[in-house]
Amino acid sequence: MADGVHLSLRIIDAIEGRLRPLVGPRVLRVVYQLGYPVLRVWWLAARPRVTGVKAVVRCGEQVLLVRHTYGKAGRWDVPGGFLRGGEQTDETMRRELAEELGVEPVSARVIARTASRHDHKRETRVTYVADLADTEVHPSAAEIAEARWFPRDALPGAATAFARQMIARAYWDPRLLARPAAAG
Repeated sequence: MADGVHLSLRIIDAIEGRLRPLVGPRVLRVVYQLGYPVLRVWWLAARPRVTGVKAVVRCGEQVLLVRHTYGKAGRWDVPGGFLRGGEQTDETMRRELAEELGVEPVSARVIARTASRHDHKRETRVTYVADLADTEVHPSAAEIAEARWFPRDALPGAATAFARQMIARAYWDPRLLARPAAAG
């Protein structure tokens, strides 16, 4: 793990990099669906330390949730992925949003750094809030089963607890906690 990226993630990148130009999104989707359970078994044995990035994508009062084609495919979540060698978390966030949704945020900032043991990985998860200029997205057919905009205060029942927590945090304004000036 010389560059901070676990071997399993480097292998995934190498396989995906070779397959993507050779096969269409439908075949790649099947590869993701078959590969994910294999990775979970590997992660159970290896317990890798990884850094993941998630993004609460918003446009005004709307938030974008995705259902992935693999993993918890029925659940709505915020998009994200893992660092590649040499990347900083903001680069990963922008790359993942471009790959998964075909979007470029007009602004972004970190809203959380959390520890996670999801799928047996020891993960440091960095979460961003990313603002878009409009709601046009182009989801990757290989990775994203569905992408949909929701009002921030009307999330679907199948939204993950993590997505709900981060969306609430993305709209939290610390200025609301400031004490009002004393009347003079």
